Amino acid sequence: MRIPRSQRIFGPVPSRRLGSSLGIDVIPHKTCSFDCVYCECGATTDKTCERREFYPVRELLDELESHLSLMEEKPDVVTLSGSGEPTLYGPLGELIDGIKRIAALPVAVITNSSLLWMPDVREELSRADVALPSLDAAVEDAFRRINRPHELCGLARIVEGLERFLEQYRGTALLEILLIEGYNTDAANLEALKTAIGRLRVDRIQLNTAVRPGTERRIEPLDAESMGRIRDFFGPRCEVIASAKTTRMRHEERILVGIVMPMLDRRPCTANDIGAVLGIALPDVARLMNDLKAEGKVTEREYGGVVFYSSAPGKKD
Repeated sequence: MRIPRSQRIFGPVPSRRLGSSLGIDVIPHKTCSFDCVYCECGATTDKTCERREFYPVRELLDELESHLSLMEEKPDVVTLSGSGEPTLYGPLGELIDGIKRIAALPVAVITNSSLLWMPDVREELSRADVALPSLDAAVEDAFRRINRPHELCGLARIVEGLERFLEQYRGTALLEILLIEGYNTDAANLEALKTAIGRLRVDRIQLNTAVRPGTERRIEPLDAESMGRIRDFFGPRCEVIASAKTTRMRHEERILVGIVMPMLDRRPCTANDIGAVLGIALPDVARLMNDLKAEGKVTEREYGGVVFYSSAPGKKD
């Protein structure tokens, strides 16, 4: 699935971790090395560890330069993230270097850590000013249940790659752990995670939970008390980011809902239609539609191989 050029760059959006963040989506929708049960963008349709130049570097840099020229106020950071795993982008290092030349802004990369066993990925990612890797489990069974990885992505290989990367990385490292009740929150899993992260040179350990519907509808987020208890268990480097993130997203979402629902009242729209009007990327469209479907406000149907969204009968408020 080829993302329209207008949707590869999105934002800026406020981020508790990064400030004002302008995003670049370098991966086609749901091309990933994982198929996480909590993913807000939907199920992975191309599970792979093959790195490719999905879009030409020059094309992305031209679009970024054009986008920045129209902004009255520059963002704090340019972030590579979005619809899949950013380190699958083959010329990642070249892109990071190009962004720094054009934007003169720090570059952040959000990664699931799955390809850090590859020396070329470690070298290219080290050019980023901020690295945001994740590690949701340090027990093999829990790792496979939560992240549902590609067959080449073994847990031991990933942890070793993460350790080796962080040993030589000189930028800011923020490690995210996403906690899901019944998956990685029992004593054995938490002890294993504490041991694993104790060996990692990271600036902060940041706890999150599933605040939106994922690919598995039965997953349960942790409550604030449980998150606080686990934060204390992991120690002084650890902080909870889920609650503030939820509040911010809900405020922004209310604004977007007020725009998109009248559209869907009038006629069915595709994700591309919605993204173009709202000025948001396809992953954010998917998250918004998942929320509205869960609330019974939106329905979807496929026509001619394309998914269309409509307002549900009686749910047009």
